[in-house]
Amino acid sequence: MKNKPNHTMTMAVPAAIRKATRPVARNRGLPTHRGLIEVDLTCAAPYAQKVFVAGDFNGWCADDLALHQDETGSWSIKLRLTPGRHEYRFIVDGEWRDDPHAAIHVRNEFGSSNCVLETPPLELGT
Repeated sequence: MKNKPNHTMTMAVPAAIRKATRPVARNRGLPTHRGLIEVDLTCAAPYAQKVFVAGDFNGWCADDLALHQDETGSWSIKLRLTPGRHEYRFIVDGEWRDDPHAAIHVRNEFGSSNCVLETPPLELGT
């Protein structure tokens, strides 16, 4: 991963996640698929051409999970993740970026940090 400054990027996390004391995805009756929880990630990058997310959930593949842009310039993706802790970063036009709204950041081996998203355990019967 490249260690690039994050001075031109603003990123947003859904309100349901922002209200938590740390970033967590809530199983709000969202569909689950074989023990996976659906999570929405968003990135405000109105002038970007391409935005991807990479993390431990996809082997850190930088061009595997493309976000889709809406008319406001916000980019989003729905992911199905296992319950637990996940590290991730956004890739905006080829540059690795932090999610500034993530409450938890951990150092990585490249001298920068990864963002942390925690998904809750599945409730019985889901």
